[in-house]
Amino acid sequence: MNDLVSNFNNLSEKEQIEFIKSIVPQIESLVKNNKDDLMKEFSPIIDRLLEQYGMTMDQIMMMLQMFNPQN
Repeated sequence: MNDLVSNFNNLSEKEQIEFIKSIVPQIESLVKNNKDDLMKEFSPIIDRLLEQYGMTMDQIMMMLQMFNPQN
């Protein structure tokens, strides 16, 4: 896992964005299959990020929809 994080951090900002766009469909599938476990795990992290950056969950959902290749 540390190698993946290191490799991600070595990407340019544009490459990081492209990577995130490419994995959103897999994340979406993971959420569909493991919603309850992921909610328990990520709720505190998401709440902290939303508060820290002044975003709403609606804004996050809209951003994720923009990454969906079906759109």
